[in-house]
Amino acid sequence: MTRAAVLGLLLALLTIPGCGDRNIPPRVRAFASLPNWTGLWESELSKASATLSGHSDSASVDAQILKSVKLIGHPPYNAEWEQKYQSTVRARAANAEATVNIKNCTIGFPIVLDAPHAFQIVVTPEETLFVFATGGVRHIYTDGRSHPGNDDIWPTHMGDSVGHWEGDTLVIDTVARTSGPIWPSAVTADLSEQAHFTERVRMVDHDALEDQLTIEDPLRFDRPWQLLLRFSRVTDLNRMIPWDCEDDRNPIVDGKLSIAPP
Repeated sequence: MTRAAVLGLLLALLTIPGCGDRNIPPRVRAFASLPNWTGLWESELSKASATLSGHSDSASVDAQILKSVKLIGHPPYNAEWEQKYQSTVRARAANAEATVNIKNCTIGFPIVLDAPHAFQIVVTPEETLFVFATGGVRHIYTDGRSHPGNDDIWPTHMGDSVGHWEGDTLVIDTVARTSGPIWPSAVTADLSEQAHFTERVRMVDHDALEDQLTIEDPLRFDRPWQLLLRFSRVTDLNRMIPWDCEDDRNPIVDGKLSIAPP
């Protein structure tokens, strides 16, 4: 058979519906249908920290950086918890010179999304993983499983997450987050163990991701709290650098996370 005849036969086979891909494993097809979020990403807080690094007025820098933290906003508390929130704000203002514990080695969900650390996203057919430089990992199971039953679930700092894909948007449902403040280092939302999180994560363009986050807390909020978190692709690093909180190898200098020798 001539080369032209062979090429003609191959083209004919490829035009037959299903013939060209009938031997492709289902998992490979599943991978091919998923979006590519490969790379390192950082929050708006991380970008603000880098931009303002080196400014002499540290108090002004801190204030501007905190404005980038969406999760430090005013939550839609019910009357009881609004009163507690205002009391905390007044107490913090009256004692502005007090030392704030900004070194919190366990950074959980959802503040880990707004923290000044890079993270990586690994997308597979069975689950999507958010791998943070802090050492934390979010497992978002997308294989159809549900949250564990009441006898098999307990609160953790990352909560339990399941999700599904709607086109190129990952819809995430998270429950069982440990109760308490979102970020102990500032006046932030204080959530109960019944807090429920819904996220819609999508790639806006090649260098931008966004997360439409809705937080519901029937014990402390009077309505859902809706936030839009944005992430940018990290272009000045080619690998993730672990954040070593216990050994203090990553001190914050002039508002920017730095790397110190071991």
